[in-house]
Order: sequence, then structure tokens, then C-alpha cells
Amino acid sequence: MSRQTANAGTRRRRTGSAELFASILNSFPRRRDAGSRASAGGESVPWHRRPLFRKLLFAFISLILAMLLWGYVLMSQNPSRTRTINNITPTFESGAEADLILKKLTVYGDIAEVLKSVDVTVSAPLRDISKITPKNITATISLSDVHSAGTYRAEVKAVSTVGRVVSVDPAYIDLQIDELMSGDFPVTYEFVGELPEGYWHDTPQLLNTTVNLEGAKSDLMNASNAVCYIDLNNLTESINRSIQLEVLDNEGNVIDGSVFKNIIPAANVQMTVLPHKHVPIIYEIVDKEQLPDVFEIQSESLTVTSLDIAAEPDVLETVESIGAEPVSIAGVTETGSHSFTLTLKGIPEGAYVLGGVNIDNIQLTLVTGERIVSQTFENLPIMFVGEHEYYTYTYGFKNVDVTVTGPARLMQSFVSSNLTVIVNVEGRPSGAYELELEYTLSDVETFGELEIELAEESVGVIIAIAEQNQ
Repeated sequence: MSRQTANAGTRRRRTGSAELFASILNSFPRRRDAGSRASAGGESVPWHRRPLFRKLLFAFISLILAMLLWGYVLMSQNPSRTRTINNITPTFESGAEADLILKKLTVYGDIAEVLKSVDVTVSAPLRDISKITPKNITATISLSDVHSAGTYRAEVKAVSTVGRVVSVDPAYIDLQIDELMSGDFPVTYEFVGELPEGYWHDTPQLLNTTVNLEGAKSDLMNASNAVCYIDLNNLTESINRSIQLEVLDNEGNVIDGSVFKNIIPAANVQMTVLPHKHVPIIYEIVDKEQLPDVFEIQSESLTVTSLDIAAEPDVLETVESIGAEPVSIAGVTETGSHSFTLTLKGIPEGAYVLGGVNIDNIQLTLVTGERIVSQTFENLPIMFVGEHEYYTYTYGFKNVDVTVTGPARLMQSFVSSNLTVIVNVEGRPSGAYELELEYTLSDVETFGELEIELAEESVGVIIAIAEQNQ
């Protein structure tokens, strides 16, 4: 009796479900046509012959019901799932690096390259799996087992605030531990490029001439110096600024600053930059009238003829030359070379004299010698010697101009009578001749260094037999 009752209840539940499903179907409009019923007898149409719309409708309803059922199962059971988060960068455990420093040790190499990223797989309930992000995961490395320099294989440990960590890949990272050292290295500078044309810079002043570096022994043993690169391109004003230093190795290559444990400081650089130009040195010689009359200045020369001046633009525009105090030659009484130190004036305050010139030792050299004088004696008579009474002589001219040049001390006492111009016709038969003009001095020892120049080199002479001798 109970079994029949139970079966009846089961049939009622199934009948109820069928009635519910039928009510859902009946809520949709139904087509009544030749395809909906087989015949007047009322037999059902087979499934494969029913309209496509009804087939799709049944399929859609089945899919929705299946998804609802599966979602219900998942939400009620909440199974575990795994998710892998890539590119998690590990770090050292808190205080690990400080402990290494106390042990005078350090991790060798660029930390960013040493601590390569890892992939962390986390298991969590289905409801929480979407909450797992890189922010929830922390990967750390312990250095507690490091006590001396060497190579160590350190385990990467990861934790997640959502779920639990299943695996880390790679699980270990190799570390090179080196001794920690510090030392002072010289700071130098190098120029990059060139100043624009017409500009000058002085020697840069570095306020810090050394830099302290701390890092692995291998890196410090390879370091040579720190360099400050000063860019001169398009620089037209003085500078007073900080410029970042770069550390060079023994071969002149730049060492990545990240390998050092302390921050590499910048260098404070001061350097004057000014326009410049060349200007002549102007001087004046005075008291020339006190130079002995027979002397003269034969040459003048300066050790420096111009100065390269650098100054502020508005000041430099006003400078066209550099003057000097007058140079007196009142004390010069002999011939020879005489040196005088110029006292310059007119150099603007604050200007720079370039080229390493010592403006307090610019020398003027004067060379004095005997004054050379020239005098022309006009129409000096020519002495014709060697004439014979048997002949008559006809000359092209009988007077000639003579120019005498020599030291003033000799020319002061030289007169025309000290010079005789001669033409020698002795022993020549009748005929026409072009005879050379010669001269003699009355005192060769005294006037022998004088230079004699005759206006004519020769004279035409015609020699004929005298009429009484024909």
C-alpha cells in the first residue's frame, strides 16, 4: 500500500513538472497549419518534422536550464582553482641587506638583473580566483645563510593574501656575494663639443675633487675615477651648477652607477664663459730729439704686438686697443740694441688677458745705429787726364752730378773737394770713344766707407788730330 502511494506521489510530481513545462510552451504562440498535425486523426508530428523555430526554442531553453543548474552546483560546492601570475619581481627579506652590510658583504651585480622575475601559481576557491592580482603576491629571498663571499643558491618564497601559493618558477636564484668596500676616487672633468666662435672659458673649478664610492670589491677594484662631462655646445654664459658624475673603469668605460651602494653625488662646477677678441698694443717713443744727431732708430719690435682680451660683452665693445705709458729714449747715447719694459694701460677691470701673456713683462726692443745721410753734389767738374797736344778732344759733357751716402758723422765733414771725377784718355789715338767715369777720394782712410754714385757711368769722347799736325 505504501509503495503504491509512493509511486502515485512520484507520478504526481512528474505530472506536475510536465504540466509546468507544457505551460511554458503554451505561453508561446503556436502555428496551426498542415505541418502542426499529421491528419484529422490527431496523431503527433515527429520531432524532425516539426518547424525549425520550435527546435531552436527548445534548444535555447535547454541551454539556459543547463547553465543555471551548473551555476547552482558551482556556487553550492565552491571548488578550488589555480591561477598563475607572471613577472613577479622578488625582493630580499626585510633587513636582509642591512645584515649583509654589517657583515661587510654585498650582492655583486645590478640588483635589477640579479633578482629576475618569477611566475607564482596560487590556488584559491572559485569565488576568490578573480581576486588574485600581482598586488596580492609577495616574493622574497632570505640571506640569513650568507656569512662570507661566494656563490649561493637562494630559495624564492612567495605568499599571497588571497589563496595559497602552489609553486614558484624558478624556485631558486643564484647569488654572487662579494666583500663590501668603500674608497675615495679622484674627480676630473672632460669637455664635450666646443664653444661658439668668439667665446672663451677659463679652467673649471670643481668644489669636490674626490668622491666616496661604496660597493662590491670587484667593482671598486675596477674603478679608476669619476668624471664630470661639461657640454660646451652653444654655451655663451658662465656656469655655476651641479653636473652628474660618471664612474670610469681602468679602460675608460662607464660603470653603471647602480652597482654602487651609495648614490653617486653630482659635482658642483663653476666656469667663466666670456666673449673675446684681439686688440693691438699702441705705444709712443718720446725724447727722440735727445738722441745724438748722428744716431737714428733703425728698428722697433715688441715681444707681444696684440692682446687677446675676454670681458663682459658691454665692456669688450669699448676696447679697440691697449695703450702704454710713453717710452723715453733720453738716455740712449750709443748705437746697439736697447730694451724697454712697457707699462700697459687701458685694460678694463675684470677683463682677462688670454694666451698666458705676462702683461708686466712686455718688452720693446729698439735698435739704434748711425744715421745714414745722402747728399748730391751737382755739376762737379770732370778731370780729363792724359790729353796730348797732338790731338783735339771733344767731350759729351764736362760736369756730372754725384750722390754721396754714408754715416752722418762722416757726411758732416765731407765736401765736394774731397771727391774728384776722372776720365782717362791717355794713349788713345784719334777716334770716337765711350769712356768710363772714375772717381778718387782725397782721404780714402776717412771716407772710404762712403757710397759714391755717379749720375752718369760714361762719357762720349771724340779724339781728332790737331790741324797744325795734319
